[in-house]
Amino acid sequence: MQPNPTGIFYGLLSQAFDHFNGRLFDGTLPRCMLTLQRSRNTMGYFSPERWVDGQGLKAHEIALNPAYFARHRVIDVLQTLVHEQCHLWQYVHGTQKSRPGYHNREWSEKMETIGLVPSSTGLPGGRSTGQSMSDYPMPDGRFLAACYELCNGEYRLEWTDTEPAWQESCQPRGHDQEDASNWLLEVREQAPALLAPVPTAAAVEEVAWESVKTRSSRNKTRYSCTGCGANAWGRPGLHLLCGDCSLRFQEGGME
Repeated sequence: MQPNPTGIFYGLLSQAFDHFNGRLFDGTLPRCMLTLQRSRNTMGYFSPERWVDGQGLKAHEIALNPAYFARHRVIDVLQTLVHEQCHLWQYVHGTQKSRPGYHNREWSEKMETIGLVPSSTGLPGGRSTGQSMSDYPMPDGRFLAACYELCNGEYRLEWTDTEPAWQESCQPRGHDQEDASNWLLEVREQAPALLAPVPTAAAVEEVAWESVKTRSSRNKTRYSCTGCGANAWGRPGLHLLCGDCSLRFQEGGME
């Protein structure tokens, strides 16, 4: 029987939400709608009261962007989830509401209490409040402890997008920087699976590269000079002239 990717993946996200809700937020967060959205330049977002059922019951939404999974590690995805859970906490329990997308002092302080340090760069020294904000784990903090507990139960994210986003997110993760080596060393010792790509480096690189080649071939067509037969490639619909023959190129090539 074929695996059920929807049930598997959303089940894993729901499991992580419940785990962090219990360990970091004392179980005070309401259940919300977890979705995958390919919103440009962001790894995730929180949207209050975005869903409603037939009886008028509303639910908040936490969205994660799968296009960034292939370029990041398991811990980066979990950080993004908890980052958005902190927005959910502030909306439900906070007293200092802020405009959409902004990260104020109340949110920043709550993040630190759960073991994530807010940073505009994703590294030590960044701004702790602002419109675009990332974070990094606090060594020996509650977030890392909760991650170790989750991953000790063989938690894995087994699926990823085959068309990864190559542009940097507005929530940068300093995953290639050694400036955060104090927490990276701890993670490598305690739970190296957290630093593994989603799901594996070999699978991501092979499938993503095939996708790039396929997408590239879809977006380009061959042109051939009707005189000398020289070839050129470009987007469909171009009007090209040969510099040697001064004749038009024929779209699709010559038979």
